[in-house]
Amino acid sequence: MHPLAHVLVGALVGQAANNPTVAALGGLVSHAVLDALPHTEGRSFRSPGPPTLPEFLEAGVEAAAGVTAAAWVVRACPGAHGLAVAAGVLGALVPDLIDQPLNLLFDVHILHIPPLHWTVGRRHALWGILTQVVVAGFAAAALWRIASCGLSGL
Repeated sequence: MHPLAHVLVGALVGQAANNPTVAALGGLVSHAVLDALPHTEGRSFRSPGPPTLPEFLEAGVEAAAGVTAAAWVVRACPGAHGLAVAAGVLGALVPDLIDQPLNLLFDVHILHIPPLHWTVGRRHALWGILTQVVVAGFAAAALWRIASCGLSGL
């Protein structure tokens, strides 16, 4: 799953948990759950192998966009739980922050279990993209709602 979906779901988990420890653990679990859903990644469109530099750059932009959106919700919404949201986001990103460099440098995975990671091929890419759009959209809307943003946060 792309970083934007992981960040937004992690933020939602943190907001719902309202406890940084539970949020971090929930974010970690959410990462595994999201990776088990059919989704696209760079390897959906190229031959097998480690991620390429453009994929890392794209992931960085997505992660930054997600963190910016979560920070905006924390700042704008009266019911937001900033520390728990941050812990949920961090928990959701930790598997990729650890495994991506290890995969690139040593071709190993510590926190990802490849048989439980469902990356679709090019033939089913539309479904994989749709899955990510729905997950990220739902997470953003739910985060907005449970952080008591209403229309005042716009």
